[in-house]
Amino acid sequence: MHNFENVKHGGNVPLSWIDFSISVNPYKPNFLNSILNNSEKYVDKYLYYEELEEKLSNKLNVNAKLTAGTTESLYLLFSVFKGNLHIKDTSYGEYERVAKIFNKKIYKSKDPLKTLKKNDLIILNNPENPTGKYYSKDYVKDFIHKVLKKGGIPIIDDAFMDFVENIEDNWETTHTYENTIHLRTYTKSYGLPGIRVGYFIDPYNKMKKVKMPWSLGAIGVSFMEEILKDNRKFLKSSMKLIHMERKKFIQKLNIKTDVNFFLFKTKNKRSLIEKLSKNKMMIRDCTSFGLNNTVRIAIRTEEENIKLIDILLKSSV
Repeated sequence: MHNFENVKHGGNVPLSWIDFSISVNPYKPNFLNSILNNSEKYVDKYLYYEELEEKLSNKLNVNAKLTAGTTESLYLLFSVFKGNLHIKDTSYGEYERVAKIFNKKIYKSKDPLKTLKKNDLIILNNPENPTGKYYSKDYVKDFIHKVLKKGGIPIIDDAFMDFVENIEDNWETTHTYENTIHLRTYTKSYGLPGIRVGYFIDPYNKMKKVKMPWSLGAIGVSFMEEILKDNRKFLKSSMKLIHMERKKFIQKLNIKTDVNFFLFKTKNKRSLIEKLSKNKMMIRDCTSFGLNNTVRIAIRTEEENIKLIDILLKSSV
């Protein structure tokens, strides 16, 4: 049987399994072959992608800097901002892990604003992982106002924003706020976690000073080129399918979520994980989020979801 003991992020499963543990788009863009084929022309070059950054920045009307996903942005963030970190007690584990590398004190609570001090960092994950809750623009504006009033530095990680139903096509522009650092990844919404591409917006102009060159690599640069050319066509078509499947989970399992994953409480977490593993399915143990007897389940294709829902409805765990 597959060993899950040390799996914190999910995704470490045999190829024949259905992976409900990673919260990514289950559909692949039709330009995937173009990404791989076009990357060949870059493999023998040092890649300078300032032109790509300029195109992206012009599209967003902000100064965006490309990175190898949000994790690289976190390393940059914590290396240049010297304050401590305040996060929710059920936050994404990478925030805490990377912050500790830079010897930051971590303050975890239900309301991180209460512990926030001047020059400290506070992260709002919107939509929130692992709860799947989307916070409105009014909520975010109020949050940022309170952070700045206390002299803190607000950071918005909106990795799952594309999955919110009825979100504006130009949400990357409308959800950008002054004096706020934004972290963005394309890994989730394009379903390609093996290609690390994202960006940050840093109005304090500190992170770009320590950004390493060439971090995207040939495939990453090719991926970013295709994203800009596609102009969200893939996202529009695939998100419609995901929204349809999300409504089925809400109706049949009585769960709450605004995105492509949800929390599921169980009487016996280990028994449920083992039962699903016998059916070659993997879900996410939420122990690393500080949640006991709770798992996180990603929404996948209709055929895959039917199999999972059937097992969950018949399960006594």
